[in-house]
Amino acid sequence: MTQVITQIDAVFRRGVFEPLEPVKFQEEQRVRLNVEAEENESLKSWLEEVRAMHAAFLSERGPLPDSTPDIAADRMR
Repeated sequence: MTQVITQIDAVFRRGVFEPLEPVKFQEEQRVRLNVEAEENESLKSWLEEVRAMHAAFLSERGPLPDSTPDIAADRMR
């Protein structure tokens, strides 16, 4: 048996690995997967942007007031 080593980029969605590009395997062919999660750079950059916006908001307006007592009083009415 010939061993073919192929790297396939995929997304795990609804319990199934979905290849991002067409693959050259037959239907129902058994394969062995070694899975390594990738860091999502777009998610990291988005999070950094949100953190910067949060810091700017806090520096301009300060922290938001705690409205928990008002909410509790309203629910007791």
